[in-house]
Amino acid sequence: MDAIADGPQVQVKFVTQQRQFAIPETAIQTPARLRRYGLSQIINLVLQNEGEKQRPFDFLIDGEFLRTSLAEYLEEKNMSTENVLTIEYVESMLPPTPLSSYEHDDWVSAVQAHHPGGFLTGSYDNHVRLWNKQAECTQILTGHNGAVKAVQWLTSDGDNGTLLSGALDRSILAWEYSHVDNNHSILYECRGHTGGVESISLNATGDRFASGSADASIKIWTTIIPTVSDHIEDVTETRKKRKTVKEDRILKAPISSLNAHTGPVSAVTFSSTSADTLYSGGWDHSVRVWDIENSVNITTKNCEKVVHALDYSQHSGLLASGHADPVIRLWDPRSEDSSVVKQTLSGHQNWVTSVSWSPSSSYMLASGSYDGLIKVWDIRAKGALYTLSHGKASKKVFSIDWSNDILLSGGEDNQMKIHKVQDMTDRAEA
Repeated sequence: MDAIADGPQVQVKFVTQQRQFAIPETAIQTPARLRRYGLSQIINLVLQNEGEKQRPFDFLIDGEFLRTSLAEYLEEKNMSTENVLTIEYVESMLPPTPLSSYEHDDWVSAVQAHHPGGFLTGSYDNHVRLWNKQAECTQILTGHNGAVKAVQWLTSDGDNGTLLSGALDRSILAWEYSHVDNNHSILYECRGHTGGVESISLNATGDRFASGSADASIKIWTTIIPTVSDHIEDVTETRKKRKTVKEDRILKAPISSLNAHTGPVSAVTFSSTSADTLYSGGWDHSVRVWDIENSVNITTKNCEKVVHALDYSQHSGLLASGHADPVIRLWDPRSEDSSVVKQTLSGHQNWVTSVSWSPSSSYMLASGSYDGLIKVWDIRAKGALYTLSHGKASKKVFSIDWSNDILLSGGEDNQMKIHKVQDMTDRAEA
């Protein structure tokens, strides 16, 4: 301690909710010149962590990360060294590690990870690809006549499962697959949209899913597998378009249509805590909250830019949105104020096309952008914790997904890229 205990002092009380790193919560005299590294040294000394056992920590005062010295913080806040600072500390997140990258024949426009089932990708080559945990492409699903913009797991036990894909051909296909028999088939085709399908989301109970489309509508569907086709009036389709429909496909109609957006709907995502609550974002610069049971637009939040991406955090209850600008916006859907953004995150240099909350933390968020970068954020910090390159410079990122300790990304460079991310369960409790 003698090496760091010199110069002006300030009284500090260190607290943490990570029990394995707890130290006595008594005020101690601490050099005011210390920054994060020096404060980490103190915690490790008290914990008697030496050598490889030493851990890096982050420090928060009043819920915000300390990124200056204690003296600079006190000066900024017009506080004196006589104040006792309560500083919360959490274990620092290690940098995400790139694992592998896998080539496609065209742009990778949709990615989704799933713990027992591996990975899903959708591409501008009109195909859906299944990947196992070893990141080997196990099956290529062919059935769409346009770029695949959305993929969604339905069920999976590792060897067998079902999934959805939505494409610019206006259709949603439900698939079943078997890795045991190495085959797949189309269960049914969802028809009802008159524009390309941009986004699909499954609700918490798995009995409904929603689709957002360039036709400005949201359709709600059941996941029940039909045995015969629904009656579908498709007067908007041309004769040439109708010829592309396979005669042996079972057709499914939506159970309802939500029609409040005045432009393309680019993102839909269900609440993970309420099976009947849906969030949507679109080109009309709005984020909307829906009660799908009653087909009611409960709340509309307006902003100044087109909404490209949405994701809901099951831990904090916040919505993150990506837009046709470099700014990520955080919303509290429980707030009745229609225009107040809770928080903004700046750091990208181009449109933000995809956002994905950590599955284990209230604070951790990832984003992908047309600037070709993926950023990992702790929303308590003023800037991104880490910036990752998806691949080739200046190639746009179209889709990301954070699941367990895997961060997937897909983009304009025809690549699906996999990063390994530290489990943030403990940090989430801080």
